[in-house]
Amino acid sequence: EPVSVVPNRHLERRRCPLIVGIRGGTRALSCGTGPEPRLSLEDVGLLELFSGDRDRATPFTFYKAFGGSTHTFEAAAFPGLFLSTAPGPGEALALAPPPGATAFYLLRK
Repeated sequence: EPVSVVPNRHLERRRCPLIVGIRGGTRALSCGTGPEPRLSLEDVGLLELFSGDRDRATPFTFYKAFGGSTHTFEAAAFPGLFLSTAPGPGEALALAPPPGATAFYLLRK
């Protein structure tokens, strides 16, 4: 599934804050708003989050970092936790501290 991104204009630009979504930007990846992170896809438009306020967009924002030809994504709402691939087949993405962070290869279309 292609991934869509828009910048989060409320957060520090030099850290490359991106709001991440799928399905042409009609669903966004959220870390949740509770005390513990909980990844989920929500039916909210990326452009709606881009135009909205900081508090609404932060749970959907990930700081993208470059590492050679790969990228890692740190949750803006949960500093120190990164997107991580599932430990086994059929399991969902998760958030993990740096040793468990997944380095993603991205292809721009």
